[in-house]
Amino acid sequence: MNPITDNAQLTVLLSLFVAQLPVLIVSVLGCVVIVARKNELAGAASWALMGFGLSIVLCILIPAAQAIVQKWVMEGGSSVAQRASLFAVLGVVWSILRAISYALLLMAVLAGRRPTS
Repeated sequence: MNPITDNAQLTVLLSLFVAQLPVLIVSVLGCVVIVARKNELAGAASWALMGFGLSIVLCILIPAAQAIVQKWVMEGGSSVAQRASLFAVLGVVWSILRAISYALLLMAVLAGRRPTS
């Protein structure tokens, strides 16, 4: 099953990607900065790269999954309640994964702290 078969579906996918673009840009820039200053950051670098990396993956995965699910729901003829519950579950999953990426970035901040004297 090809989830993108018409122009409307491609437009939906592109608009979903555009909505993720600011987070994607900041995440890519974050990875570049972390790689450039890896020696200075020591243990914090790996936490930060995991956090920004997960964020990048989500910026690509969320729009793709939403477009696929939206097309499947439109073609499936399921009830409104089933559609709403499916999108609610997806929203919760995305929210949890975003929270994990923020937790990884928080771990980077904590790992990168130097003890004060």
